[in-house]
Amino acid sequence: MKSIDKILEEFLQEQHNRLKDKTYRDYESVIDLFRDYLNMYAPNSLHEDDRKRWEAEFDEDEDCYTRMFGPDYLDESDFEEFLDYFMIRKVASSESFMKVAVRVMKKLNKWLFENKYFDQDDYVDAQEYFGEANDLPDVEKLADLIFDYSRMTMDTPFEDKLEGYFTVVDIKPGQLWVKDAFDGGKTIGPVQVSKQISDLCNEGWDINFAIGLYQEKWYIVESGNVYR
Repeated sequence: MKSIDKILEEFLQEQHNRLKDKTYRDYESVIDLFRDYLNMYAPNSLHEDDRKRWEAEFDEDEDCYTRMFGPDYLDESDFEEFLDYFMIRKVASSESFMKVAVRVMKKLNKWLFENKYFDQDDYVDAQEYFGEANDLPDVEKLADLIFDYSRMTMDTPFEDKLEGYFTVVDIKPGQLWVKDAFDGGKTIGPVQVSKQISDLCNEGWDINFAIGLYQEKWYIVESGNVYR
């Protein structure tokens, strides 16, 4: 069985033959990040025997996972964790690069199936995920908008401050209502935002930010990532 490394190199070589240089470089960048993700996080899901084999190699080669294991160790969950977790939390991808990453992963899934590295169930599972992943670029765009908006908040003697991860529970033009993402509790709001932010945001998304209370309204003081 070919290793994941060799499979990814085959995929890139085939794309190199058909793509313009700039587009190919985008593909190469995404696949390099996907390989990094696999070597860092995929070992967490290994069964005991495979994990022992991996641990024996890891001290000599921290990137040994993609060299040791084949495409039968890939599935839809790797695409999901790569895009929804790694690209957002570890790479802090831009909106435009997230669009590229989703497109490349879709192409990789199709290529794996066409070249018989994925069976039909694997392919269909991944396709279903990609159908839900179309809003990932919006998540990155929203994070950028909230960051820019937070920088416009005036230096104010806030009556209270909160910081952490919050789930959006209600949206009105220019306003959000949120709850603590971990323990729920009371609804907090309205959080003042731009209409562009409220139009793009979705209920159920999580936002990492700090907010300050002034005259019964909350204002964004600092911001981090957005997660769907």
